[in-house]
Amino acid sequence: MKRITSTANIKDPYTRRILSNVIAKDAFTVYRRTPRALKQLLRGLGKRDLRKPLAKGKWSITQIVSHLSDTELVMAFRYRMAIAQSGSRLLAYDQDKWARNMNYDSADLRTKLDLFLRVREENIALLGSLGPKGWKRYGMHQERGKETVERMVQMTAGHDLNHLKQIRDIGKGLRTGKT
Repeated sequence: MKRITSTANIKDPYTRRILSNVIAKDAFTVYRRTPRALKQLLRGLGKRDLRKPLAKGKWSITQIVSHLSDTELVMAFRYRMAIAQSGSRLLAYDQDKWARNMNYDSADLRTKLDLFLRVREENIALLGSLGPKGWKRYGMHQERGKETVERMVQMTAGHDLNHLKQIRDIGKGLRTGKT
């Protein structure tokens, strides 16, 4: 997988921000390591801690894990559409509507984490089986246009790092009493 060396030529602010998290990193390695990193960050946190956001209007750890779980489901479908039917349309989704309408605030963290881990494991196996041509297959994202499987993994890895940092920050805040 090609490493990203700069985001200067990327116009979309969201894409630029997310990809900036994986500059000079092997995105597939980040993607494969996220489950272990996530489990480590959750160790030692109590049920009440998992529902406390770092600040008002921000997501709690449970809400973040619920989002990661649903994102992994969405990406599982997108990867498969791009690989099996290159050029397929990929729908965008509104994470805030998903959070509200899928009840992230009352979700069971263990259930969401288990789902994330199972789907990520399947996605890693699928992606790991691809040859060079498979990584270049693509979907047409509703908002961002053509996205290769490679770019989707880069985006997901950058997204992972963004949310792992949020969870790390919440954990630090809990340990220092700043939540």
